[in-house]
Amino acid sequence: MAKAYRTLRRPVETAAFRVALAVVPRFPRRVVLFLAWIGGNLGFMFDRNGRQIGLANLDIAFGQTKSQEEKKTILRQSFITFTRTLIDVIWFGTHSRERLNRYVKPDDSVQRLFCGKNQICVTAHFGNWEVAGQNMALHDFPFYSIAMPVKNPEVDRLLIAQREVTGQKIIPREGALRKLLGVLRGGGKIAFLVDQNTGEHEGGIWVDFFGLPVPVTPAPAALAIKTGSEIFIGFCEPLCGGNYRFYVTETIVPQETAGEETTRALTQQIMTAIERQVSNYPEHWLWMYKRWKIKNPSVDPERYPFYADRN
Repeated sequence: MAKAYRTLRRPVETAAFRVALAVVPRFPRRVVLFLAWIGGNLGFMFDRNGRQIGLANLDIAFGQTKSQEEKKTILRQSFITFTRTLIDVIWFGTHSRERLNRYVKPDDSVQRLFCGKNQICVTAHFGNWEVAGQNMALHDFPFYSIAMPVKNPEVDRLLIAQREVTGQKIIPREGALRKLLGVLRGGGKIAFLVDQNTGEHEGGIWVDFFGLPVPVTPAPAALAIKTGSEIFIGFCEPLCGGNYRFYVTETIVPQETAGEETTRALTQQIMTAIERQVSNYPEHWLWMYKRWKIKNPSVDPERYPFYADRN
């Protein structure tokens, strides 16, 4: 029944996305922001499952250091930020160069990326990660990003076209490492979202995130060590007036010594930097994602949220 429902739903999803592609780019910036505010608030009110997951995640991250009302305020803003990100994928896909140059402000820390050198950019589902990739590709360097495909193939094709409008190339996560290695050895740049579940069967390793072990991809660390590429940890933060600030918080130069422990230590360093950013600006992270879904066998299962290890 679930499979049949998804099959029946796909034409509706595709039609809705095509309408959005035709209509959203025509809106002035203030209308886009208003739609994001409305959509985010409606999501917070009516997405009961997302609200439960978000509050459970906030409990893990902040415990008793924040009140329940503070957590709800953070979560509501997270819904708004996420909605704005989705709408902006479409909005910035038209008149891209003009709009990105006007509304996305890379600060001085980002200038180190604008060079003909192999580099690895690492970010999270924080602020507008999509716009960050579109902005990087404006500078005419080979730039590749990893993305999980959307379940609806036609929507996935249309979405990739929006992401690639400024020259960015999207690589499916499955089987991407060989191609990424070639990009780096050719002097290109690649980007990773590292705050996703990557099980051990997919090559993930366990590192600490807000006090609980989570499985993440070691690919950025392993590729950096193998190719001598610097790792830049950056974010695209939403600002008032529809603007974004694009900045780098840390630069990591990998050790030359390869090995499992070196890769693990570097991966932990990356995740600690992500955690620090999320702690400082929690309203911009995607709390509705099941980040602690996979339980580590060596940890008390009661420490994990209600949704852990459920389908």
